[in-house]
Amino acid sequence: MKRFFNSTLKFSLVYFSLLLLDLLIIVWGSNELWRLGTMPVIALLLIVFYIYNDKSARPWKFAFMVIALSWFLLANIAVLFRNESIMLILISVFFILGNVFYILRFSNNRDFDFIRLLPILALYLIYMFVILQLTQDRLGDLLIPIFIFLFVTLLTIQFALLRKSAVTKNSYYLVITGMLVLLMSHTSAVLSVFYKTFDNQDVLTMLLYSIAQFLIVIGVINEKKVL
Repeated sequence: MKRFFNSTLKFSLVYFSLLLLDLLIIVWGSNELWRLGTMPVIALLLIVFYIYNDKSARPWKFAFMVIALSWFLLANIAVLFRNESIMLILISVFFILGNVFYILRFSNNRDFDFIRLLPILALYLIYMFVILQLTQDRLGDLLIPIFIFLFVTLLTIQFALLRKSAVTKNSYYLVITGMLVLLMSHTSAVLSVFYKTFDNQDVLTMLLYSIAQFLIVIGVINEKKVL
């Protein structure tokens, strides 16, 4: 077991094979509860892989990462029951908490130039304005949870950007890429539920989400070494 989780190649083959199976279940249109055998397992494998491989992190940062991935695991399970309004709220809460602990994991004490971040903040505001304009008619009581969900996701990207001077170049770009792909996944999910569902959008959402989490975990594990 240790050899498997210590091998990025072996883990990647199993991880993406399970992801392919999960996507096929979506395409086949089978009972979505079958995904209880794939979605949570994919998330759980990622947690175990992280635990086995991040030996250099400070204990509190290690704990933040495990907690973040655990909230995302709960979100994965909750997504399968998203037809209930209360579950949509729980999904939002789980993803918000996952991102909050990502923020705690990404945070560092290095100085940064706030002025250089203003253009990025402007892009955030434009993004949120567009998404809320498209979905506000169908959000109803979920307006505040979805607003917080999108805002915290964007804030997580901000903290990922602030890692630049504290980690290796490869780690920095892997995490940034992962966070941007995660934002695309979240955007796809929100538009699917509250705006318009496109063909195979669930497949796209899950594919983007799983790739994003994989990149983030690989990036965090390699914060202090060159790949």
